[in-house]
Order: sequence, then C-alpha cells, then structure tokens
Amino acid sequence: MRIKSIAGMLAVLWLIAFELSAWTSQSLRETSLQVANPNSAVLTSADKEDLSLVLRVQASLGAQIWPGFGRAAIPIILFNEHDEFLIGATNPPAPWTVVEADDFQGHPYYRRAAGTAQAFAAPVGAEWAGSISTLEWTNLKSPMKLGRDSHSVALLHEMFHAFQAKQSLAHFKSAQAVYKVEARYPFNDPDFAAAWNNEGSMLAAALKVKDDADVRRAAHEFLQARAARRTRASLRPELVDFERELEWLEGLASYVEIRSYELAASHAGEAPFADFKPSLPLHLRMSFFRLEKQMGSQKGDMRFYLSGMAQARLLDRLGTGWQAQALGDRAYLEDLLREVAGSDAK
Repeated sequence: MRIKSIAGMLAVLWLIAFELSAWTSQSLRETSLQVANPNSAVLTSADKEDLSLVLRVQASLGAQIWPGFGRAAIPIILFNEHDEFLIGATNPPAPWTVVEADDFQGHPYYRRAAGTAQAFAAPVGAEWAGSISTLEWTNLKSPMKLGRDSHSVALLHEMFHAFQAKQSLAHFKSAQAVYKVEARYPFNDPDFAAAWNNEGSMLAAALKVKDDADVRRAAHEFLQARAARRTRASLRPELVDFERELEWLEGLASYVEIRSYELAASHAGEAPFADFKPSLPLHLRMSFFRLEKQMGSQKGDMRFYLSGMAQARLLDRLGTGWQAQALGDRAYLEDLLREVAGSDAK
C-alpha cells in the first residue's frame, strides 16, 4: 500500500480502525437483539426480516438498480451449517421438501440438507436462485459482524448472478469456465502488479472527475494503459478473456451491490429503509480504497470485482442505456467503455 506520507498513512489506518470498531460494536448490538440460532431447522424471525428487506429493496428500487431486475422473479437460498432454505420457488425438484407448519409471507418454502452451498447463483430445476449464508451464520464465521443492511445488498449481489444466468446463460457459463486458466495468470509478477496498481488508480481518479469530457478522456487513457499492460506481458488471449469475463461476472454484481446500497441509503429516513445508513458502510467504502491503492496486490479474482465495478460506474457517467447491451453473449465492459469513450485502444 503506497500512501504519500507517514501522516497520511496513520490517518487512514486510524480511520479504518475507528470505523471498524464502531461498525462492529453497532452490528453486535443489533445481533444481540435477535434470537441467536445459526443452525435453526426453519427460517428464524431474523431470517424472515432479512428476506423482507431484500424483497422491499428489489421491488422498490430494482428498476433503478438494473433494468428488469425489479420485476424479476428470483428465488433465494439461505443456508446455515446444516440446512439450505429455498424461498420463492414453485415445486422444486427433490431433494427439496416443503417445510411443514411454517411459511414466509403466506407462501411455503423448502428445505434440504446443506451440501456444497456457496454464495453465488445456484440452479434449482430450470430456475436460478441467489444463494447466501444466513446473517446469523455469516456473523458466526466472520470476525467482522455485518448488519442487516450489508447482508441484504450482499444477497442482491448473488441474486444478480442468478439474473445474469437467466438473461444470458451462455455468457454466464463462459464466465464461470475461465477459472480453469486462473493458475496461469501472472498475479505475482511485480511489473504486472505495478501496472494493475496504475490501472486501479486511473479508474479511481476517473470516478472523481466532474466534467464529462474529462471523464471520457480519463476512460480513454485507462483503456490505453490496459492495452499496453497486456502487450508488455504478452498476455495470451485466454488470459485476456479471464480478465474480461470476470469483470463481467463479478464486476457487474459488485456494481449492483454498491448501487443498491446507495439507492437505499438515499431513502434512509423512510421507514421501509430504516436499516440503511446515510452513507456506504466501511467494507464497501474500502472497495474504492483498494481500487485506488492496492489493485496489484488483490488476490485471486478480487481485482476483477473492483475493476469491473469501476468501469460500470464510469459507463453510468458516460452513456445511457449501456445496461441493455451489457448482458449480451459477447458483451464486455471494456468494449462498452471504448464505444462511449472513443478510444482506439484494443
């Protein structure tokens, strides 16, 4: 992490420590008000409150988050150590079984023994569900305790993956398939990492520019720097696809997660959105810090969450209607950005 002065570094570290302590303390207080039962065999009252909040955000703000997302019927899977619960599906296949003597908002829901559940999109028959661990189970495992607000937008992130699969299954599958080349990606090459740091700082700077012409110029320069990095590294086509596909897969979902919180926070004074704070929580704000300062040191696919999210936010600034193209079978964020930035970078 490079910061220009010791004073600046200490200030950043103090802010992180202070806000993390306050955030964790508040979340612990909120969690203590709930009945802690992380391995319940039915949905707990806390689970149902979480689900209700997510569905309120999707119904009220989904059209602003992403065209068509607000009215999309997306089943949800919540899981703990022992069980997975499926909400919003109709007649799912075995081994899903209806939970007797309980319901969610007057509708049946389903259970099966937990297997290899993960936070992502999960197939349920011919449908796709957004899957995530319950808030109680998440907080039991994590040193940083999430509030209902953060957990709800994390679930919307996973629901968007299901939306990607529903809208463009071929692209969704091709994006998943690129992980097979991950071991060949030069994460640890120092020059490559330094170039990624430069790209991240360029994206972060572009997001702060006020004038549209300057935003377009900054986007153009980012694309040129990206092309130069790939040329210097002699990056093979399948590794270029590794970057582009994961920016599409995880970058767009991260964009949706942050966008969801921002929109909900703009209504934080209203009762339906009382769980949300007026500004982004620390862990989401840290995404922008890592984008600006630490892109080259991000492990695994995390850099693509950040670089894809940043390109999507630049597209918001530069072009209307880009989302209508973004879920196409061969749509990539850098190509959409090139179209509106007027770059000749390849």
